[in-house]
Amino acid sequence: MLNAMVSQNVPRIIFISSGGTVYGNPQYIPIDEQHPTDPVVSYGITKLAIEKYLHMYSNLHGLKVITLRVANPYGERQRVETAQGAIGVFLHNALKGLPIEIWGDGTVQRDYIHVSDVAEAFAKAVTYDGDKECFNISSGIGTSLNDLIDMLRGFLPEPIQVNYQPGRPFDIAVSVLSNDLARKELGWQPKVSMQAGMTRAANWMRQSLENQAT
Repeated sequence: MLNAMVSQNVPRIIFISSGGTVYGNPQYIPIDEQHPTDPVVSYGITKLAIEKYLHMYSNLHGLKVITLRVANPYGERQRVETAQGAIGVFLHNALKGLPIEIWGDGTVQRDYIHVSDVAEAFAKAVTYDGDKECFNISSGIGTSLNDLIDMLRGFLPEPIQVNYQPGRPFDIAVSVLSNDLARKELGWQPKVSMQAGMTRAANWMRQSLENQAT
């Protein structure tokens, strides 16, 4: 694809990377773009490898490369079949009366960002003409899995069953990203709160499940 871009004079590419995995175990919180990248799972390694190829093509061919390291996106239309995205899976199971599985004690913290805020960051990146290449797109707020369960119990009438399983060795305890650079350079900031975002996602998923049942 990059070779095709060069041959056809396509000047810009915006890549969605993974702020949740490319950094690995944090040396400090919140994690900024200067933090060492030492991913501990293959997904993060692959994302980082693509970032390196993009940087190489930028140097060799002058492509305008912008990498958005998105934290943990969630929201309407999130797929749950692949069991990726805690909020989507938790909502799906809660609304269907299925137990929610949590590996570990539920204190693992992640940085959740609503999909509409992610979309706005991409829109900003389309016209960005500054010299920065990589941005964290995040809420900048850590939320634990237990916090998510408490939020769900606060606005869902359905009873929620939680099964705690043994922790997994590759799960990083805390991952919270600084979004200061994106605020400064892109003129972007997250607008959707966790409560509002989860309510929107729950309403959409409830309607989706009702449509599937009819």
